[in-house]
Amino acid sequence: MHTAVRQRVTFGFATTIDLLSWVIAALLGVKLVATLILLRRDPSVRLITRSGASLWWATKVTPLLAVPCMVLVAAIEHDAASFTIYSMLMLFVAIAVPAVVWRRFRRRAR
Repeated sequence: MHTAVRQRVTFGFATTIDLLSWVIAALLGVKLVATLILLRRDPSVRLITRSGASLWWATKVTPLLAVPCMVLVAAIEHDAASFTIYSMLMLFVAIAVPAVVWRRFRRRAR
């Protein structure tokens, strides 16, 4: 028979998982806002300004910081399924983000 484990619900920064969850939410929020701002701009001038370039970098760097936090949360919670999924996501992000960055700089060099 399976016995339910009662966990104490916390809010804020009471535990490591709470802190990591807020970091994940903040980073993905920054990515969302930066993406929306960039998409509203005209594509021909999207990356010309310093703010445009900063926003572009924000959309690339935030997943590299958020996904390891997700992996850590899954590891702390001993959640094997989430750990596996987030680890595969980290592998994808670790390959996709540099590829996009390199593609942009190759295009810019031409």
